[in-house]
Amino acid sequence: MKQIILYLLILPLCLSAQTQQGFFGIIEGAGNCVFFDWDAHDHRREWHSVEYGTETGITKTFPGENTRKSEVHRSRIRYLADMPQLERQPQSTDNRQLYANDTLCVEIRLQDFQLSEHVIVKDSLTGFVRSIDGCSELIGTDGNLPQREYASVILWHPAGRLEFPPTYIAHLYEPNPDNITVAIGKKNTLFISTLNSDGAGGYYAVWTIKDYQVKSLFVLYGF
Repeated sequence: MKQIILYLLILPLCLSAQTQQGFFGIIEGAGNCVFFDWDAHDHRREWHSVEYGTETGITKTFPGENTRKSEVHRSRIRYLADMPQLERQPQSTDNRQLYANDTLCVEIRLQDFQLSEHVIVKDSLTGFVRSIDGCSELIGTDGNLPQREYASVILWHPAGRLEFPPTYIAHLYEPNPDNITVAIGKKNTLFISTLNSDGAGGYYAVWTIKDYQVKSLFVLYGF
């Protein structure tokens, strides 16, 4: 039932990147593990059902599978949408998104899918893509070759420069440059959230950066 509700909510989310952040939050004062709040827009509920992955590393999951669940009182939740935001810069393009303030700058580069740089395995009967670079967990595409992919994510900060390790942007396809937000948490923490899709393979991806290092990636797909 929750998957159906989420599907119905996708239309407004596609129109507003800020709205998508309204479903993701952290527990104030208890670390920075990002979770998805299924009850975020139900203002009548005191206790909210939340779903999350690991606090470090990469979690890619369907709703209800391989995730942890909990009940959290709404008074303890701080949503990404309520945090200060890095502003999208006017020089941004479809291939290069910039978000910045006086001390921080996030550059997200997107590119056409580089077919010659990937190993593609297709089903001999249907022609659908079975795996890319040995990975059968294809996020953002529904059996077809991806059209777009992440090229890089770079953060410039007061202590230097952080480029995301390739494992944190690999196998995430069809990025949408209009659905990116960058929230500023406490104690040198950033949250980059996206909602991407080829029209069928929609997914959320939220990266957590702590002390200018990539701490986690939480991907929710299959809705």
